[in-house]
Amino acid sequence: MSGPITAGYLLIHGALLLSARALKEARAMKREFGEVRDALRARTEQLAQARRGQQAARLERLAAARNVEAPVAGTGAADSLRAAKTAQSRGPSIDEVLSAYARQRQARPGLDAAQAEGFRQTAARIIGRLGLPEGAALPAGIEALARDIVLAPTPERAEAIGSELRRAVQRWREALGARRAEGEEARRLLEALSDDAPAPLVAALERVAAEVDRLDDALRAAAQQVLAAQAADQAESEREAAALVLEETLRDLGYEVEGIEATLFAGGGAVHFRRPGWESYFVRLRVDAREQTVNFNVVRAKGAEETAERRRQDALAEDRWCSEFPRLLRTLESRGLRLEVTRRLAAGELPVQVVDAAALPAVPVDEAATPSHPAPLARPQR
Repeated sequence: MSGPITAGYLLIHGALLLSARALKEARAMKREFGEVRDALRARTEQLAQARRGQQAARLERLAAARNVEAPVAGTGAADSLRAAKTAQSRGPSIDEVLSAYARQRQARPGLDAAQAEGFRQTAARIIGRLGLPEGAALPAGIEALARDIVLAPTPERAEAIGSELRRAVQRWREALGARRAEGEEARRLLEALSDDAPAPLVAALERVAAEVDRLDDALRAAAQQVLAAQAADQAESEREAAALVLEETLRDLGYEVEGIEATLFAGGGAVHFRRPGWESYFVRLRVDAREQTVNFNVVRAKGAEETAERRRQDALAEDRWCSEFPRLLRTLESRGLRLEVTRRLAAGELPVQVVDAAALPAVPVDEAATPSHPAPLARPQR
């Protein structure tokens, strides 16, 4: 048995908009809703996969361009080694670069050739903290310091340059960590942006995601501004979709329902629906958009005498609605509009509200002329 029912509502992101599109297309093409929704879902996912694939390809190209080495002048043997490795499509390893400088030291007059290997190992040990992948280019400033260590005239000078190199490696690691964090943030922003986001914004974020550029405050603010506008548009679209889904669902379940305004879930309001044969009884659905709640009440038009028989018929009308309510809940949730019941009174706990007939949709003449007896109870659908 059930009297007035109050429920909070949740607009399920994605599912609601998909259902609204499917309902429109199914109605226009005279096809089954489920069939159209499945086709739309598959098409939407295909488009999303294509978009992700295209974006991934752009990021790969940007990352590849980032890793192309610019020529470094004035490095002698190491520069020649780099040119040779570039021709082989692979950058020189750290060991190869440092070994080239060690050979330079051995060839230079006035430098102790015996110190070359020790200095080379010192530079290699410090640079190893960079964690660079095989074939990756050494940052120019760090390579210059490593070269200065290997070619240092004395152990004291090598140690002094080594301290400077350690600080440079630490700064580089911190900058790399920041760049990678910004890249992750840019990828999240790109994922959240809609397909119609401004192309310059998308291109700038892609460069950050590929770790080519940094994410500065201006770019972050621009992205957040677009996302805020996008969220507002989506919220409005979802509220409009909720009104459409509610109306079409009630019709699909066999109810007669007055036209529902698209603004029902934005500004609130009341809707009345009924089944043929319910005579003067209706279910009134009232939406409170600010509290995000809906309230269901069985109501009837004024006119009949208030007797014990009328009260019995009122209870039967509430029981009838109680048996049908779970199906409405399930169907709405499957279409993206979830209702969570927070208050439910027993039938008869409060009198059925009697309202002016002028406030209700018109009842067909043949029903209005028939003695008011509720239709037989429908079997509850489990």
